[in-house]
Amino acid sequence: MVSLEARRAAFGRFVRQALEDAKDRKISIKEIERRTGVGSTTFYRWRDGDWTKDPRPTQVDAFCDGLDIPAKAAYRALGWGADGKPAGEPDAVFDPELRAIQRKLMDPNVSPTAKESIRNMLRLIIGSNGNGRKAAGEG
Repeated sequence: MVSLEARRAAFGRFVRQALEDAKDRKISIKEIERRTGVGSTTFYRWRDGDWTKDPRPTQVDAFCDGLDIPAKAAYRALGWGADGKPAGEPDAVFDPELRAIQRKLMDPNVSPTAKESIRNMLRLIIGSNGNGRKAAGEG
């Protein structure tokens, strides 16, 4: 899968070109908002790569439809499938030690007590209290 940074840049170029094309066609920003239902703040963030989560597919579709642009071009820029759905996250590439821990936690032959010991040690390492929050005294 392409990195988030590369996808931001590609989609930013796509949106920048779409906005330039709209300007050449004498379509104002207010008119883009009206036609697409997507606010200027949103499409400027897309243009500038100022996003950490993928844009909503419905907004991407509306933006493209409102400007008469094939949505598949936006999907390609975002690294999505042709169906307009974001691709799943890639499988993490684990170090051998992390794979070994994962195998132990999933092994039915490892006792629940041993699994809980592994989990407790991991919580100590990452500073979690087991519910996804930092343990008391952790920053």
